[in-house]
Formats: sequence, C-alpha cells, structure tokens
Amino acid sequence: MRKVAAKHIQWLEKELPVLEVEGVISPETTKGIKSYYAEKTASGMHWAIVAFAVLGSLLIGSGIILLFAHNWDELDRPTRAVLSFCPVVIGAILSFTALAKNGGVALRESAGIFHSLAVGASIALIGQTYHLPSDTPAFLLTWTLLVSPLMFLLRSTGAYLFYLALACGWSGVAQETYGQAAGFWLLMVPAMVRLMQLLRKNLHAPETLLSLWGILFTLCISTGIVFERTVPGLWIVAYSALLSGTGLLGIHLYGGRDGWSNPAKTFGIVGVVMLAYIFTWSDAWGGIGWNHVRSGWYHREWGVWLDGGITFVFVTGWVAAAVKAVRRNSLETVTLAVFPLITILCFLLGSSGKDVETVNALIFNGFMLFLGVMYIVLGCRNTKLRQLNGGMAVLSLLLVTRFFDEEFGFLARGIVFIVLGASFLTVNLVMARRKKQLEVVS
Repeated sequence: MRKVAAKHIQWLEKELPVLEVEGVISPETTKGIKSYYAEKTASGMHWAIVAFAVLGSLLIGSGIILLFAHNWDELDRPTRAVLSFCPVVIGAILSFTALAKNGGVALRESAGIFHSLAVGASIALIGQTYHLPSDTPAFLLTWTLLVSPLMFLLRSTGAYLFYLALACGWSGVAQETYGQAAGFWLLMVPAMVRLMQLLRKNLHAPETLLSLWGILFTLCISTGIVFERTVPGLWIVAYSALLSGTGLLGIHLYGGRDGWSNPAKTFGIVGVVMLAYIFTWSDAWGGIGWNHVRSGWYHREWGVWLDGGITFVFVTGWVAAAVKAVRRNSLETVTLAVFPLITILCFLLGSSGKDVETVNALIFNGFMLFLGVMYIVLGCRNTKLRQLNGGMAVLSLLLVTRFFDEEFGFLARGIVFIVLGASFLTVNLVMARRKKQLEVVS
C-alpha cells in the first residue's frame, strides 16, 4: 500500500470538484480517483512522530504540575489562584498556535492532549485552593464538557479519545453516586457527530479507525454501567442487537476487510462470540423477564422506559444494518443478522416463567459449535489463517470449558489438550503450505 501524505490527499480532494466542473474529468473518474486513494493508499504520516509528540506533551504537563506542587503549601491563595490557571492558559496558547498555523497532525494531537489534561488540572487546583466541596461526578462532567470543543476545533483524535474516556468515567461515578447516569447518552451526541464527520471524510483514515475503536469500547462499557436493569435480562436483547449491528455495519462500510482495518466488524464478531459464550451457561437465563421487575436505588421505576428506549434504538440500528449488509449474501453476514433473533426468542422463552434455562443454554452451545465450524470452513475456503484460527479458538473455548465443567480426570484432559494442540498445528501448517503454493502459482 502506497504512502501518501494526508495534506496531499486533502489538496487533491479540493481540486477534483474544480476539474470536474471545468470538464477536465468526468464524475466517474472523480469517484474512481477518490476510491483509489481511500483504499489503495495509507497516510504518509509517521505515527512514531505523533506518539513522541503526545508523550512529550504529557511529560511537560506533568512536569509543570509537579513544579507547582513543590512549594504549593507555602504560597498564598492569590498566587495559587493565578498559578492554577497557568496550565489551561498554556494549553490554550498551544491550541491557538496549532489553529493559526494550520499545524500538522503531531502539533494538533500534542495540543489536544495537553489542553485536555490542563483543563482537568486547573479545575482540580482551583478546587483545592478554595476548598470547594468534593463532588467527583460534577468535576468529571465539567471536565468532559470543557474538553468537548477541542475534538472539533483541533480535529484531534487524542482529544476525542480523551473525551470518550471522561464520559465513560463520569457514567461509572455518577451511577455509583446518584444511582443513575442517564446523561451519558447526551454526552454521546457530540461524539457521534464527530465520528460521522470522520466517516464522511475518509472511512479508511487512521484517525477514523482509531475513533471508531474508541466509541465502540465506550458504548460497550458504559451501556452496561448506565443500564437500569429494572427488567432483568433486557440487556441480553440490547447487547445482542448492539454487537450484531456493529458487525453488520462494518461489513457494509468496509466489505471484506478484517482486523484493525475494519473495527466495527472485528469488534462485533468478537463481541458476539463472547456474548454467545456467556449464554451457554444456564445461570444467564435465570430470573429474567417482566415477572422479576426490580425497584430501588439502582433500579428506578422509569428504568423500564429508559432501558426499553435504548434497546429499541439498538434493535432499530441492527435491523437497518442487517438490511444493508445482508445484500452481500454471505454465510457470515446471515449468521450475524440471525444472532439477535435467537437471543430475543430465548429471552421471551425465559420471560414466560417456564423452566427453560437449560434449553436456552443448549441452544447457544449449538450456536457456538456452529460458529466454530463456520469459521473453520470459511478459513479453509478463503485460505485465511485468521478465520481458521478464530474458528479453532471458538471450538476450543467451548470444548475445554465444557470439559472442565464435567470434571474429567487428568489423563483424559491431557489427551484432549494434546489433540486440540496437534489439530491447531496441523491445520495451520497445511494452510500455510497451501497459501504458499497459491502465491507461487499466481
């Protein structure tokens, strides 16, 4: 894949509409050029430079705070107040410099990280100087809101990830302090707006992929935190729709790409496998449904509507992603699309009040078995070691855990482990040799 500087691609994207209007190139040519530079080239930016720039800003910020702390107790209150604003002022100057000079990625990322840290440091120093009442959720919320403009102004991925981390942290602290953190969903609005901007600009840009990874982890973690769980088990439907829809969205946006280059598909598939494995245990299906509605500090009555609304949004997103992705007519896509249907059916069975925990667990044991076999077959057919090893890993996880569950003797366990290990090695050697032969033929 060719390395092309991001500024050159941006210049070309501005020139293409002009050339099209002048009749130099056709709309089809414009589309083809954009597609080529999006899929066949990578940013020429050296990420090591960005990493060292960010590390440098972190070290400088930490050093400034330590210098303040050295003689902090000996300073009077007005001096402390002035010094408290110094970090955020320095951060603002650095950000203004990045904006005024239209700085490169390294400068913008350094400014974004330093300014984000400086905001929190200044708030904490002011609070300590004037002995303000300790309110961790309010502190984190203020910090989060003040950081939010940086991801738009500086176009900084670091500031974006910092914002997501703060929003996720606030959700956990607020849920523990107030008993609910429904405001998290409002904090996700600017994050989603920024992500949509990145997706429209360039699906394959490193900052787009990194931002997508960040928001997926944030949604997955914080959904479990802020979910009221007033209706036990409703999270089963919500998470299955979220993870399945994410995987289908990745297939629709990035096609057959895997791994780092397709965050949504990778995250969705791994999440579905982990969720399906949890559902293979009968304990996950006990005491769920509307017959076990809860109430209390962590389970508000209006939580039925909040959780129901969140679940509805996730299910709607899953349906929309399934409609677009299923057109590819692949076994992997159909399996992802069907997964929430199975979980909804099992949730309804569990909510009926009948003793179906074992039945639901058996259904998902069968689903896990199917997943493992499917990826082994796809890996052999497509000559992809990643899919093959993924299928083997799914089968091994299922067999080994069931094996320990039955409490077999050491001899039997040892034989099974040897057989599984030998299978891994044999299949990988055969696939590697086959792949090498195909490369020689081509």
